[in-house]
Amino acid sequence: MKSIEISARTVSEAIRLALAQLGKDRDEVAIEVLEQGGNGDEALVRVTVVDDDIDETPPRAPSPATGSLEQTARGILEDILERMDIDGYVTAVLSTVPGPRGEPEETITLHIEGADEEAMSLLIGRRGETLRSLQFMVNLIVSRHVQKWPQVVVDVGNYRQRRQESLEGLARRMAERVRQSGRPLMLEPMGAYERRIVHLALRSDPTVYTESSGEGENRKVVIYPAKQS
Repeated sequence: MKSIEISARTVSEAIRLALAQLGKDRDEVAIEVLEQGGNGDEALVRVTVVDDDIDETPPRAPSPATGSLEQTARGILEDILERMDIDGYVTAVLSTVPGPRGEPEETITLHIEGADEEAMSLLIGRRGETLRSLQFMVNLIVSRHVQKWPQVVVDVGNYRQRRQESLEGLARRMAERVRQSGRPLMLEPMGAYERRIVHLALRSDPTVYTESSGEGENRKVVIYPAKQS
């Protein structure tokens, strides 16, 4: 499967540019909105060519007609783990989180439990890269069932919670440095999910504001001192 990430002023423009670059129509791709844009930040989308010749439908996953979205997502992830020869079980938790513009957004979190430490390390990968790829694969396959892009988060060993707490602490420490120096500070490259954590952690801080900068995998959060009125 070929996948590209495109940023533009709006989501629709980013999708149009991606389709033109891939030479595909809208019904031939899966679209994931990584960042909605706004407030001076560009929108970012990931567009993946869907190959109908690839068998992406796990035989054990229930269809929307016979099971809920949570059941479908859980069954797909369980089948992937079985094919990876990883012992573990999956629980699904439905929650509502703030969206990019503050609107409520339903998210299904799939927790992988019962795996040994070696398997957990394998699933997480370096700085969570494997876990993000696994999550994207699950969302892609689920989207083939429900005909829309779902909001499914995959977690293992509570890694995402620990990573979120670490990023929130980092954001607050770097914001303090920005306040003291009066100069902007750029963080390390992060995925869209982790950049959102930083943005949300500092959203209510009146002394600083954040924006994303860069392209694709090199996009970073920049923390700026608040503009003086």
